Amino acid sequence: MLNFINKKIFFLYTWVLASSITYGIEGIYLTHKGTEGGQSIVEIFQYNNVYYIYGLKNLEADPLKDTCNKNADLRNRTSVGNVWAYGYKKNGKGHFVDGIIYNFNNCKFYYGKIIVKDHNTIEFVGALDKYYMLHRGYTWRLLDEKERLQYEQYRIPLTDLLKTAEDTMRSK
Repeated sequence: MLNFINKKIFFLYTWVLASSITYGIEGIYLTHKGTEGGQSIVEIFQYNNVYYIYGLKNLEADPLKDTCNKNADLRNRTSVGNVWAYGYKKNGKGHFVDGIIYNFNNCKFYYGKIIVKDHNTIEFVGALDKYYMLHRGYTWRLLDEKERLQYEQYRIPLTDLLKTAEDTMRSK
């Protein structure tokens, strides 16, 4: 009987430990299909415990221009090479919340969060409201090492990315 109880305790401990594992989200991802800009490759990076997203390469269409930006100085920039989502912070549930998404199609901002599905899949969520009553989620896949290497050439230095993040924040 004692052996049976020890096995149950071990199983319960293992299950609790495994369910508490949360994966990091830094990396290069293949985005969803079916939006105006087409499928693309993006990178999520972290700086000072805050996560940012920028476009590395569009796969189906030319990068979108920021033509309707209220700041005229920024209207020539594109969705590739610029941070367009920022402010994500990890919460106690393993989600990344408090994000802001800038849409190059309409120059509007949306609420954002990221939900880790497993070690190589996330759900990228955008919402009209901070309660996520009106939201849409998209599945993104983390590229494996071989896939990632072909996009290394498009990566941008951190100092340049932080400047583009500031530009996006100024667009608000």
